[in-house]
Amino acid sequence: MSVEVLQQNETKENTEFTSKKQKTAYNYHLLAKSRSISNLYQQISKHPLGVKPSANAFLADSKDLERIRESAGTLFNRLPDDIILQILSYLDVIDLVNASHVSKFWYAYATFDDLWRTIYTSKSEKKRKELDLTFENWKGSWRSSILSIPEQYEVNCNGLVYSDALFTPYINASIDYNSLFAEIIEEQEKLKDLDGYWDAHVLSNPSKYPYRGRIPRIDENTFNYEMFENHWSDHPFILGSNSPDSDRWPKWTISWLLEKFPDVKFRQESVLWELALYESYARKNNDENPLYLFDCRSEAMKSLLPTGYFDNPPLFAQNDLFKVFNECRPDHSWLITGPKRSGSTFHKDPNSTDAWNVVLEGSKLWVMLPPGMKPPGVFVSEDESEVMSPIGLAEWVKNGFWNDSITLSDDASIDTHDKNLGPGGFKTCIVGITFKNECMYVPSGWWHSVINLEDSVAFTANFVPPCKIVNVLNFMKFKPDQVSGFRHDLLQAKLNDFLNHDDFDNSDGNIKTIRDYLSREDLRNNDEDVGELKGTGCMPVFEAFVEFLRKSEYRNRVEKALPQLSNADMKNIKIKKSKIWNDLTKPINQDDGNKGSFSFGFHFDA
Repeated sequence: MSVEVLQQNETKENTEFTSKKQKTAYNYHLLAKSRSISNLYQQISKHPLGVKPSANAFLADSKDLERIRESAGTLFNRLPDDIILQILSYLDVIDLVNASHVSKFWYAYATFDDLWRTIYTSKSEKKRKELDLTFENWKGSWRSSILSIPEQYEVNCNGLVYSDALFTPYINASIDYNSLFAEIIEEQEKLKDLDGYWDAHVLSNPSKYPYRGRIPRIDENTFNYEMFENHWSDHPFILGSNSPDSDRWPKWTISWLLEKFPDVKFRQESVLWELALYESYARKNNDENPLYLFDCRSEAMKSLLPTGYFDNPPLFAQNDLFKVFNECRPDHSWLITGPKRSGSTFHKDPNSTDAWNVVLEGSKLWVMLPPGMKPPGVFVSEDESEVMSPIGLAEWVKNGFWNDSITLSDDASIDTHDKNLGPGGFKTCIVGITFKNECMYVPSGWWHSVINLEDSVAFTANFVPPCKIVNVLNFMKFKPDQVSGFRHDLLQAKLNDFLNHDDFDNSDGNIKTIRDYLSREDLRNNDEDVGELKGTGCMPVFEAFVEFLRKSEYRNRVEKALPQLSNADMKNIKIKKSKIWNDLTKPINQDDGNKGSFSFGFHFDA
């Protein structure tokens, strides 16, 4: 729905609000006229080696095809891209270097940087040292860094290589999100700077936010826990301040971290690098999906969080039920930093926990969908244990799923009062940007994807507010195979200590289950993450959580929550699909008089 139509609809409502400081009209003129992408293909640039998309081969003449056959060789000329790359993936460094000397065709494939990245990241640190794959300085690419050469010599392969497998990652790595999302960036900057943060007494619930499809901004100074628990615990919002306190959030910028922890090793997905090395990588790389620093256990984190917890979290995160797990609690606090273009594809936070995420430097674009609504382009199993999506963020955007999401978001302007969608009836895809010193609240169960629009630093933490106790207990009890992050050895130690400090009725179901678990020799001192083991339903996380809560200040909460547990919702989750996606995947009906229309013709089980 356009902004103009939105304005016409909303004029029927009260278009003014009173805050403690002023009375002002809704600022609809700040909204972008369109948040859809129309300039995507203007960004396509020439591949540095002259590689072209596969379809261009249809334009090649007989002489070009003969040159390709000569350069590729009899075997490789007949093989598809994925098979060629699969064969090359079995080669070691020396073999790949030799392969690149065979011909220009072989050079294009053998220097493909994803092959070199896999050679490095698929090995353990010990194995990398044995194979002499380690490097101290980043040279701009994985190949150059591993071979310790200044830069890759660019051979002109023009007219010899037509490959989507080589061309597409390059285009995805060249994507300019700031250009693509220019209108929404401008909109969000205006909403932050001109519309400001809403007084929580005025914006008392999500349905009162006039800018539908956008993530509300709330003034932290007017917000309290009662408002959160009664009205906002199930809807995302951005917390900030119209009177910002320069000391509200730590100044953990990239430059500050580099100065304080240059030689400390941080976790970046599959690698563990010193921060200085990662920063040089972040400044210049051609990865389709750049490595993302997501660290919770480094020496730096121990220094930044001596207690293991952030000193001054948002008020809604100060009461955290998962604290009863103490030392056996799954990892829950992370320092995050990544270059522009990095980020995370659609996911839900683990164990049905809530989360908060504050940007300390840079900016992040968020796309969020409520529980029960499937993100466009993402295939989810009925119990949500399996999620399939495009390989990366750029691929998701390029394939049109961003525009699908925006259509869903714009449709939120129509308040349907659908009781199944929660208060206000507009729970659907919402989009927003968090800038420096803004804090995003992510409710449990919400799908979310995040794109770093700039080189960014953030801090994030998972937590369980008391008002979400039923959600978490339901998840633990009825989806034990999806519980993650717990380690057998730590939970066993905690449970043994717990049982030794009090008298328990061994006939109690929970206590009996716990004792049976502790008696199992095959699990004793097992230090693997529960999410990495198969058949881990035996880990009594639900029973332990209930008993820990019964011995805490939340004992009344847990006793009230237990009778409310129900497997009905867990068994009968129906993932709502985007109407656009439903239309695209609708089987073609040859009898509907519309035989000329296009459809993917996929057939889905009902």
